[in-house]
Amino acid sequence: MKRENIGVGITHPVVTVPARNEEKRLPALLAGLAAQTWIAERARRLDVVIVLNNCTDGSRDAVLESVGEYPGLAVRLIDVMFAEPHAHVGSARRLAMETAFKACPLPENSAILTTDADAVPNCNWVSANLRHLCEGIDLVGGLIVGSIAEEGRLGPDFKRRAELHKRYGQSIDRLASLIDPQPHDSWPRHHDHTGASIAVRADVYQAVGGLPALPFREDVAFVDRVRCGGFLVRHPLDVVVEVSARLAGRAPGGMADCLKTWMRAAATGEALLVEDPARVLERLHRRRRLRDLGAASAGARLATSLVPDVLDAPQTMAVEMAIEIVAEMIEQAEGDVRAA
Repeated sequence: MKRENIGVGITHPVVTVPARNEEKRLPALLAGLAAQTWIAERARRLDVVIVLNNCTDGSRDAVLESVGEYPGLAVRLIDVMFAEPHAHVGSARRLAMETAFKACPLPENSAILTTDADAVPNCNWVSANLRHLCEGIDLVGGLIVGSIAEEGRLGPDFKRRAELHKRYGQSIDRLASLIDPQPHDSWPRHHDHTGASIAVRADVYQAVGGLPALPFREDVAFVDRVRCGGFLVRHPLDVVVEVSARLAGRAPGGMADCLKTWMRAAATGEALLVEDPARVLERLHRRRRLRDLGAASAGARLATSLVPDVLDAPQTMAVEMAIEIVAEMIEQAEGDVRAA
């Protein structure tokens, strides 16, 4: 279901944050939110909803102490103890976003933004997100960058792997823009849409039934809901959030688990494996064919959008070789575009 009020301005953003035992990280996040240019531009306070999920540390005190320093923030703090089966990030993020939605005066003029407790958004994060939403985009996935200082402490082997992985991802994004260009999410773009930086129109959030309260990957599942609804997702380069490079994370399958896997592989000299570019290319062509056919079902719309960011794809090729192969594919695709 497509919304009809394209172009309606967003005047009321609400930032949501799930947190568990983040007393050391929350002050930096709040400082980053207090520094948002949107606050000065609009001469208004920025609404923030923080859900403390089964915290056993000083997270509550850390928030309360920080809030007193930032008059530009209107923070609602929810301290909750979920029953064990539900004591996870999905429950906390959904509660935060549902609370934010209920606080929206008009869903069609409001946006719900979500980030993580260990993140620090760029000072234009709110303004940049709203600008894209006001251009008719329904959900914005922000670019996630690791803390340079923290990543530096992980050693040169980790840095090399991170740079190679980034090059591969950028190459796949470029290939996708040539094989199946999408005007609403054009090159240059990235492929992140995780909980560290998502902004969604409140009416779209309502239309898809909100964020699913899953124990992990609740953020990606939510974006899939939005895509299946036929709404537009954009991955701009000017919406940026820095996240920690810590190895002790809070959510299973999160960034910390990924970093630990890379560290173990670097220590043993294992090759960094990525998906075979041939598989990606085949999906890109399939997506283009589906789009050309005007596929209308929710399943088909999702199939046309899940490239190149497919979760759990087989990692079978060394990244160095994959980058070379994708470069050849890009050269061929650029030639085809020029010849068309």
